[in-house]
Amino acid sequence: MPSNKKSPVLRLPLNQNGRDFVVGDIHGHFELFEQLLERVNFDDSCDRILSVGDAIDRGPESDRNMEYYEKHWFYSVLGNHEAMLIGSMKRVYGLYELWMHNGGEWSEMVSEPELLEMAKFYETLPQVIDVETNHGHVGVVHADVPPNLPWMEFLKLLEANKLPERDMKILLWSRETYKKLRMLQEYPGAMQETQIADVHRVFVGHSIVKTPACYGNVMFIDTGAYTTGKLSAVDITNDEVIIVDSGTES
Repeated sequence: MPSNKKSPVLRLPLNQNGRDFVVGDIHGHFELFEQLLERVNFDDSCDRILSVGDAIDRGPESDRNMEYYEKHWFYSVLGNHEAMLIGSMKRVYGLYELWMHNGGEWSEMVSEPELLEMAKFYETLPQVIDVETNHGHVGVVHADVPPNLPWMEFLKLLEANKLPERDMKILLWSRETYKKLRMLQEYPGAMQETQIADVHRVFVGHSIVKTPACYGNVMFIDTGAYTTGKLSAVDITNDEVIIVDSGTES
């Protein structure tokens, strides 16, 4: 995913020759990610990986993350962990401590120039990936989507830099839709599920689920690789869920 220009939305055309897989939070577990590629017989000549972000922190191979960002078939949105690294390199007050408390210790074994290069690259990552599919548009966001906004209007505001700051934070940090999912899982029928208009499905990570699950047309796919040993992906052409398990739950 070579890039040198910042754009909040990455628009990808229909993949006419291969498959597109959205993968959950890798969190430095690249051996597990490689197992997933083998499981789906990934063809790097035509298939694509769409990551929900958080490729770093909490795992043993976080320093390998740039190895994959350089692949032509690997696309990713910005995750809150990449955002913490950016803020830490910019000396934003309190952010380094927050990052260290959330798995950033691996960075102590990496030189500052290398970390600065990572931060510079992360700043080019989009907040949203929008993909054309045979089902309609499919979105990828790290954490959540601002409520009550049709997808196309949301993209328009984001690209025009007119999305309010509170909504920008929702993309990286929110668990509001996840809370609704949990409520329905515990109390089926407790509320009416809502849909995001103008989009077939939106895939998010950030909040851990036992197995990929939907609230409306928002699908949560982070199965907690760093704590459960399970990494999930979804083939967006047919909604097939793929889960690889390291067999080591912490």
